[in-house]
Amino acid sequence: MPQPTSPENQPDREINDTKPPVTDPTDPITGLSESEVLDRKRSGDINVVVLRSSRTYQDIFKENVFTLFNVTFGVILILMMALGQITDAIFSGFSVFMNILVGVVQEIQAKLTLDKLALLSVQKVTVRRDGVSQAIPVGDVVRDDLIELNPGDRAPVDGTVLISQNVEMDESLLTGESDPVAKQQGDIVLSGSFCLAGSCIFSADKIGNESYAVKLSQSSRVYKRVFTPLQKKIDILVEIFVLVLIVAAFLHVASSLNSGRSMVDTIRYASVIINSFVPAGLILSISVAFAIGAVEISKRRTLIQKINAVDSMNSVRILCTDKTGTLTQNKLVVKEIVPLGDTDEDSLRELIALYTNLMGSQNSSAKAMATFTDKPRSQSQLVSEVPFSSSRKWGAISLDIGTTIMIGAPEILFTSPETQEQAKQYGRQGLRAIAVVSSEDSFDTSEKNPALPNNRRARGIVLLEDSLRPDVIETISELQNKNIRLKVISGDSVETVASIARQAGIAVPDDAVFTQKTLDEMDAPTFSRAASSGTVFGRITPDTKRRLISAMVKRGGYVGMVGDGVNDVPAFKEAQLAIAMNDGAQISKDVADIVLLDNNLSALPQAFSAGDDIKQKILSSALLYLTKNIMVILTISFAGFVQLPFPIEPRHMTILTMAVVGLPTIWIAFGWLKPVRLENFLRDVLGYSCIAGIFGAIAMTIGYVFSYYISGWALLKSVTGSAILSSETFQDMARGQAQCVSTLIGMLFCLFVFWNITGISIWKFRTLIKNPTASLLGILSVGILGIVMLIFPRFFQIEVPDQFGWSMVIFLPTSAYYMLRMLQSSKLVRNLPRYLSQP
Repeated sequence: MPQPTSPENQPDREINDTKPPVTDPTDPITGLSESEVLDRKRSGDINVVVLRSSRTYQDIFKENVFTLFNVTFGVILILMMALGQITDAIFSGFSVFMNILVGVVQEIQAKLTLDKLALLSVQKVTVRRDGVSQAIPVGDVVRDDLIELNPGDRAPVDGTVLISQNVEMDESLLTGESDPVAKQQGDIVLSGSFCLAGSCIFSADKIGNESYAVKLSQSSRVYKRVFTPLQKKIDILVEIFVLVLIVAAFLHVASSLNSGRSMVDTIRYASVIINSFVPAGLILSISVAFAIGAVEISKRRTLIQKINAVDSMNSVRILCTDKTGTLTQNKLVVKEIVPLGDTDEDSLRELIALYTNLMGSQNSSAKAMATFTDKPRSQSQLVSEVPFSSSRKWGAISLDIGTTIMIGAPEILFTSPETQEQAKQYGRQGLRAIAVVSSEDSFDTSEKNPALPNNRRARGIVLLEDSLRPDVIETISELQNKNIRLKVISGDSVETVASIARQAGIAVPDDAVFTQKTLDEMDAPTFSRAASSGTVFGRITPDTKRRLISAMVKRGGYVGMVGDGVNDVPAFKEAQLAIAMNDGAQISKDVADIVLLDNNLSALPQAFSAGDDIKQKILSSALLYLTKNIMVILTISFAGFVQLPFPIEPRHMTILTMAVVGLPTIWIAFGWLKPVRLENFLRDVLGYSCIAGIFGAIAMTIGYVFSYYISGWALLKSVTGSAILSSETFQDMARGQAQCVSTLIGMLFCLFVFWNITGISIWKFRTLIKNPTASLLGILSVGILGIVMLIFPRFFQIEVPDQFGWSMVIFLPTSAYYMLRMLQSSKLVRNLPRYLSQP
């Protein structure tokens, strides 16, 4: 260990270049004692960890409360209360407040559930204490702990390297540079970087908030939110509504000035307009649906680390998977070793034993070979090592006897086409073939990418076998039945990968098989087409795997990636849905959207089905919200066009929203009602809502106009014999009756729309009986809230309809819904997409 130097003699350098003196008093062999660990815990020198499974309570509160809509609407409500309209303010804000309350409560419940589940996948770190290596939660690391890193491990804290076995660290998550960084004794290991190859022991110098990764995240706290296709469509729709709202607000102010409307009425009606134009409840209902979905999916031992992954699961149409550890169990065993040339089996066994026992760190293949060969008989010592990496596809050790042993991919290490073909034949049987070669030349380990010696001697082939995971054939079949195309991308030989893929039930045409070599020879357009058409990709480097995923995404596919190793991380970053195995490398779980806690692919079809159910709930909620909003917006516009008073009050809006949107969406979100399937957002949701909103608005406007004039005159005749009414009083009474009739028409029409999405048709009485829950809940929500409004007419500022008014309440929504159904079944609507696409 180097001698310490004084701090004042140390130059000021960047953190990546700094090599501070090793002042850790702990022995790199034994580490801290148990008493030293307890002392550090008592003094607070312990790593503080925040689970990444879900958002903080502060984030949940902020995102549900402090939205642009809520802030704007809150200002309107404050102004209403300042002008004495407290009741209207309460009613105007009731539905918004309930949406916020439900959203916050549901997301908090989801957070508690997911945090408990996240403990099952929390990062473990290997520390050396009292001379013994032990795995502990990352939150139990104390200052001066000795941490061991092997390929796939992520550094949890900053520290100084004490022992290096040719370790190579990936700092791309911190610096953006993808090239591996070799670390020697005295170098700094940064938290957030992960081990690519080799191994090392470093001391925990900077823990908790002192670590580089935490400081970096605090200095550039930018929350990057990735939106799913459905979220993008909803956001675009909301933006359009907001733009139209700006125009409507300007027209509302101009109309108020021209008509002499009071400031109180102007603000009251502004609340109705804002509530109608901005579907804030829809955004919250989506958040609630995602939260409920995440909890529901977690029951299948699937941890959702990003809440909108619930929707992404339903969007996936291409699922790329690694072979080892995903399709197979990653429990490798040596089936046979095959000597080549004049090498006998004992000599080959000794070469393998030397390599696996002298190498710095063992991957799963090396462990299987070490178990098969046991300890070497030779006393040869290690001189230098080139650690195995998935990008090189080989590793090597140089011995003091002047021999270099290399193990890796046959097509890279073997120089003879005959031995390469022999290895391919084993691969076609589903076996993993690993080449063993030797050379009298040594490597220059100072080189970043040392070249292979030319005088390599083929010594043998190691044949490994790995069985398929349980239920993988059934799982693949279920995924394909969901119209999900599967692709296998692996670092193994293409023959082995294709054989395993076929065993799993994936159709692999001969022209859909590609290797790293053939891909390297392609230009960009050809590479993109190969990524799209290919099914099996073998001997693929991590960077090429990333490029393949990127090409698929650019060609319009929604791509999911299943993996478990370090070599899958670059592809995870490109995929739109990253799925990691719980027993995989820690870094793969860190960047994944979903973690399969039982390491079983069979959880995926169930999770995808749950994601589809959640999407159907969201689409149904969106249909109800948009239909109501479009209907009210057009009714306001039509009434203004014929220069009648404002057709709906804040209190009426609250009753309408609660009856036909608020309660039904809650019932759907909690699974009490199952909506009919909606396939396309533009056609089945937005298109239907626009048409339904138009018909509903026509019915509401006709009811409002006729009730205002005809029922108003009838009302005037009935009271003139006993009292003299002023013009203003008469207008208030006529408007009260017209608004009541119009609101009831809107409630009944939206009830028919709600029943429609639950499979009920008012023209088929048996559907009401077949769906008693939806029938009863719909009648209760509309009936009870409608009766409440009629029982307290003064409070709701209405007049109870007369006989003519009631006839319009029954006739107009029924007729409008009948016309809607007729239009839906017409030849024009069915052929409209084809007509629009014609030149």
